[in-house]
Amino acid sequence: MSETLYLVLGILIIGLGIYDLLYTTFAPRGAGPVSNSLSSFLWRLFLGASNLLKTRKAFRGAGIVIIMSTILSWLLLLWAGYTLLYLSDAKAVVDSTTEVPADSWDRIYFTGYTLSTLGNGDFKGGTQTWRILTAFISFTGLVLITTAITYMVPILSATTERRSLSIDIAAIGDSPQQMLLNSWNGEDFKSLEQHLSGLAQPVAKQGQLHLAYPLLHYFYHADRSVALLLNLVALDEALTILLLYVPKEKRPSDQSLVPVRHAITTFLESLTAITPTPEDPDKPHLDLKQLKEAGVPLQLQEEKLPEEVAKRRKLLLAMLQYLGWEWEEVSKPKFNTDLDLRSLR
Repeated sequence: MSETLYLVLGILIIGLGIYDLLYTTFAPRGAGPVSNSLSSFLWRLFLGASNLLKTRKAFRGAGIVIIMSTILSWLLLLWAGYTLLYLSDAKAVVDSTTEVPADSWDRIYFTGYTLSTLGNGDFKGGTQTWRILTAFISFTGLVLITTAITYMVPILSATTERRSLSIDIAAIGDSPQQMLLNSWNGEDFKSLEQHLSGLAQPVAKQGQLHLAYPLLHYFYHADRSVALLLNLVALDEALTILLLYVPKEKRPSDQSLVPVRHAITTFLESLTAITPTPEDPDKPHLDLKQLKEAGVPLQLQEEKLPEEVAKRRKLLLAMLQYLGWEWEEVSKPKFNTDLDLRSLR
């Protein structure tokens, strides 16, 4: 009875490990059930540590820890599953010299070094069927190692691209209102078009990369200038102000503004799978004070924002908080000004 149980459990665990590995690495959207649950759990631990210690230093290395833990989970699932298979038959593993059946610990050891493709040779499959299965397990280990390497490379590359894109957006302005004031010539915001025209494609690409590689969500950057979500929220706020309060003839053309807005939407959709449901319906507040003080003519709408805009901004708030940011930081300086001219501060 126990041998049958070992066989069934082994097959189920192996199936889960292979499914999770293949879905996470090859599916165009999302992660497997194990990878998704593990990464979410570990991130909440980092988030809790950051809140407890009152420092963002707790987030350092979170992305690497999560991705390495994910790879380790695949290895452990396959190791456990194949070990259970070997335990299901007394003759599955024998000593290479004496032909004496291996005990449980030896079978765990045999499975481990077979998966690692070491092939020490002190144990072997007890029958022809088990020897063939051992060869297959060794091949599975090779595939696991290769897949892990090929999965990590594009994630690290996408992280570099994300930092570059974030700096491009942050350079437009430190805050949503500052982004607009930097483009205000006294008559309109048309000069903002030169910034928007090159942003739609890279923002959309980052959204698709986050769908293909969900672990990208957990690579945290404490520097505001390279924190993509923080700067995208600032840009999205600026676009919301333009769409709601600036006459159409004074804002950038729809050909430059709308594609960027849609690209940000696709990026936000890539985060919805990991973001908790927004709780506070009264936040965040849409600030127009600097624009009014600068004399920018605005078409003041009703105090209550349109439902779809309010929903979008609550989601943005939830995303920021889940990734360790607060809404107030959207409007804080993004660059270190100690190394630049005072006129540029």
